[in-house]
Amino acid sequence: MAKEFTQEHIMKICLPPELYFAVIKYQLQKELGKPYAGLLLITKAAYQEQLITKEVYEKYMYRYSRKLVPEEQPQKLTSEQQKEKQKKDEKARTFSSLFSQWELHPKLEWRQRWIDEAQKWQDEIPEAKQFLQKVCK
Repeated sequence: MAKEFTQEHIMKICLPPELYFAVIKYQLQKELGKPYAGLLLITKAAYQEQLITKEVYEKYMYRYSRKLVPEEQPQKLTSEQQKEKQKKDEKARTFSSLFSQWELHPKLEWRQRWIDEAQKWQDEIPEAKQFLQKVCK
């Protein structure tokens, strides 16, 4: 028994100029293809009118929100670059938490060591620069 395929789910609509231009504006704002812009607007309206569930809404929002020209994927980091990034991330966390410990460590050597360390990293790690701004007022 052959399965019959119908096209009853396909809808052609004739939009008045105001709605047509609204869809085009939306398409440009979201950088979508024309069909996706229309489907995204219908999905939003169907959800607003409580005609579809949140799960269905999220599924189609994800599907139809894909840009026409995808953004460039970040390049994979080499293991050396990953180690460097990890090191910077750790330093950033350290500099972020150091200021709260500043008053607990009155020793000048300890403080000077962290000031020197922050000065080394201030051009690469924003948290190091922020740390220096707080302690070197």
